Amino acid sequence: MKILFLTVITVFTIMITPGQSKAHHSVFAAFDINKSVTIEGIITDVWFKSPHIRIFVEVINKDGEKVKWNTHGHNPIALRRRGWVRDTLEIGEKVTMSGDPTYDGSAKMFIRTILRADGSILENKVGN
Repeated sequence: MKILFLTVITVFTIMITPGQSKAHHSVFAAFDINKSVTIEGIITDVWFKSPHIRIFVEVINKDGEKVKWNTHGHNPIALRRRGWVRDTLEIGEKVTMSGDPTYDGSAKMFIRTILRADGSILENKVGN
């Protein structure tokens, strides 16, 4: 009975693992860490939830057109350890963000730093 139970658990684990491994990706897969981009704009939405926070920023491009940037950060648990909370950033707040652009040049980035209007800087990093 014990062997049957272990076999069932093993088979079940093998069956669900591939789907789980595809559900998450490395920052390096989507963002070019060897380049940097800086944007300035107004926060339009903040998603402070797993697997990564997302901050949407409306930027005026060089042609005067509004472009909505989809910026990604680390997971909320790691950022909470650095003092971030759900309402650290507010909709309507003006920010300057620097980070890693996507390989395809779309309006997305992995956030490294956020400069706020009051001059304070938020770092999107884990650990010390």
